[in-house]
Amino acid sequence: MAGHWYTLPSPDRADPALERALAALVPEAERESWAAVHVLYSACRCSQRVFDHLFESARPDGLYEVVLLVGEDASVQARADAAGFDVITLSPGELEEHYGIVSAPLLLVMNPGGELQYAGGYTERKQGYAIEDQEVIRALQAGAAPTELPLYGCGVSKELQQILDPMGLKYD
Repeated sequence: MAGHWYTLPSPDRADPALERALAALVPEAERESWAAVHVLYSACRCSQRVFDHLFESARPDGLYEVVLLVGEDASVQARADAAGFDVITLSPGELEEHYGIVSAPLLLVMNPGGELQYAGGYTERKQGYAIEDQEVIRALQAGAAPTELPLYGCGVSKELQQILDPMGLKYD
């Protein structure tokens, strides 16, 4: 419940190691495009809502999108493939080790130069119905600097899960 009442940690946009790791996700042919990295957790209901939104909505033009999927989920993989998304499946430990990310769902947007322009949530309020990734992306592509939305959702790292759920009711 804490992940839905308190904002969860977002990575530091100024971290050059994160920026390099994210830029490495973008294929050479897409390096001149804007890029969105969707960090989603297969065991998180909030991430499931974002999956549904991504796979059912018309996506912005001029945008390369990749899903960092924490935990395997064959149905998400199949839907992502059908919708034209690249998916990289990794464990919670790999997500933290390679990207320093400990919570999801998280939206990361990079400009065509590979600079991280946005690291934040998808909704303005906890369990919000309006998923605002497209508004954020369009604002960035137009040269605006949107306010980073708070990150509500689930802890992915074991340490954050322990802090959010010390009794082990949600995370096992």
